[in-house]
Amino acid sequence: MAHASFVTGATGFIGKRLVERLLARDEGPVYFLVHPRSLARLDALYARWGVDRSRAVPVPGDLTQPGLGLSVEDAAMLRGRVRHFFHLAALYDLGASAEALVAANVQGTRHAVALAQAIGAGGFHHMSSIAAAGLYRGTFSEDMFEEAEQLDHPYFGTKHEAERIVRTECPLPWRIYRPGIVVGQSDTGEMDKIDGPYYFFKAIQRLRRLLPPWFPAIGLEGGRLNLVPVDFVVNALDELAHREGLDGRCFHLTDPEPRRVGEILDIFARAGHAPKFVLRINPRLRELVPQSVRQGLALLTPVHRLQAALLRDLGLPAEAMRFVSYPTRFSNRETRKLLDAAGIRVPPLEGYAWKLWDYWERHLDPELRLDQGLASALGGKVVLITGAADGIGKATARKAAAAGATVLVVDRDQDRLDRMQAELAAQGWRLWFHRADLTDAAQVERLAAAVLEAFGAPDVLVNNAGHSIRRAIEHSYDRFHDFERVMALNYFGALRLTLALLPAMQQRRSGHVINISSLGVLTNAPRFSAYVASKAAMDAFARCAAAEFADSGIEFSTVYMPLVRTAMSAPTEVYRSVPMLSPDDAAALVAQAMVQRPAHLATPLGVFAQVLQLLSPHLAHAVMNISYRMFPESRRALGESGTPADATPEQLALARLMKGIHL
Repeated sequence: MAHASFVTGATGFIGKRLVERLLARDEGPVYFLVHPRSLARLDALYARWGVDRSRAVPVPGDLTQPGLGLSVEDAAMLRGRVRHFFHLAALYDLGASAEALVAANVQGTRHAVALAQAIGAGGFHHMSSIAAAGLYRGTFSEDMFEEAEQLDHPYFGTKHEAERIVRTECPLPWRIYRPGIVVGQSDTGEMDKIDGPYYFFKAIQRLRRLLPPWFPAIGLEGGRLNLVPVDFVVNALDELAHREGLDGRCFHLTDPEPRRVGEILDIFARAGHAPKFVLRINPRLRELVPQSVRQGLALLTPVHRLQAALLRDLGLPAEAMRFVSYPTRFSNRETRKLLDAAGIRVPPLEGYAWKLWDYWERHLDPELRLDQGLASALGGKVVLITGAADGIGKATARKAAAAGATVLVVDRDQDRLDRMQAELAAQGWRLWFHRADLTDAAQVERLAAAVLEAFGAPDVLVNNAGHSIRRAIEHSYDRFHDFERVMALNYFGALRLTLALLPAMQQRRSGHVINISSLGVLTNAPRFSAYVASKAAMDAFARCAAAEFADSGIEFSTVYMPLVRTAMSAPTEVYRSVPMLSPDDAAALVAQAMVQRPAHLATPLGVFAQVLQLLSPHLAHAVMNISYRMFPESRRALGESGTPADATPEQLALARLMKGIHL
């Protein structure tokens, strides 16, 4: 028998590493199945493997076709040459449709078995999964198969059925491998997609941004998850496939000491420098509720909506929650004896969790692809931005236009609109310019009418136009007009435009309203009572509206913007020495809101200030009072002239400590 191998799924996460191991054995060429459309994209794989096409030979085909779609010539070329037939190709996606899972996992396995028989392969190695056990309650051993339970989910069912096909329909010597939940490499952290425990990484990252690492957090306890790094799986598969006398057996490539969900999350929280979960709630407490009640609640549409809303806020897909109370443990006693003898063991998660986290944060974090996400979210859409001829609005308009949106630029200053139009004329972007003063009800009415007639309801409305006043209350006793004029633009102007466009959004059943608020709303910034009150009013309206329109396809986001270096902040002398965001940095926050559509978006310091306000309002007031006394009133607010004094070292130190907070 020849020593060549044939591999399906060779371009996948496990498969490309297995091919690497097989080539290192230097026992013969490795043939691998590849879809004809992917033939032109193999250069990266050959660079990884360090061989040419004479050692790793691509064979065009299709997993879903009989005989794997091989041509008669290719099937004849393989006949009598293949000793080991490795079937790794499958659809590993809990969210995939039942039809797609059956086509790939069931029919694909049947086609692979038939091809292996047709070419006279020496043995068939099937990569199954612990999912083949379903949701079995108890310990599932390597000699168990029919005992699988709760196979109602298509993924679990198709993995079980694929294994049954190998056991009952394959005439060749066969071996089956059931790996645990496969994570990245233990030495580099390399991973190719977000799956398994990676679903929880974004929630952990958000927790880190909200709270300091020393802050105690509440997590879940849950069942035991069996995590194994991909390098262990590949090394074990390669070792067991080439051992003599192991045909007709199943091998659990699992961790003999799996961790509970809460412990795993805590390990990754430490790896990501997030707060530690000092208290863990066991989700099985829900079983205290009678099953009849739980089943009844599960049928209610409002319950599904509430669950979906909670998972969205946590950044978790519904499929991930299936594993929170995972009931199955896997015995690998016989496999462990074989692998121990070869020196192959599962490394402890604590030793490589930081590498998984680091790789995810550097390469897989969805925020890294914000520009791609923005193009996907806004391509061909209509975005209306107020106050868009300068500062944050202008930077946001550029981002949205570059992403393929038609951007409606609204500003009250015609000169700025003309300059912006001339500046961007050569870009070829789809821009529409309109002058309107949002404090004038008639102008807002004309603006809304013009927009609806020319474009219909905008897909995204960014209420960015605003006016700020930095003046202490004690200097405002006789300046009620300050409060009126700030409220006229920041609240009534934004509200009037929003109300004018909402009916068309409601009729279309889609729309996104983004309000550019202020970090001062979260910190209750002194000297900004007029400004903060106006922004808080729009914030409160958005919260009410979000609840009313939650089932209408219209969403509301509030961005609590830190201090930004714009024309609005320029008149305050002390800000010349204070660290601030640039307009482009601020526009990135707005872009994030456009892509992710969060209810609220704020910097970690702003959220911490809000938490402090809830936990100890008097302490929060004292902290802000210190900044109030340390930073003087501006000369402009006092009606004085002259050269402003330079900031003191104490002021600079506090400003850097409270970066972005209105002082």
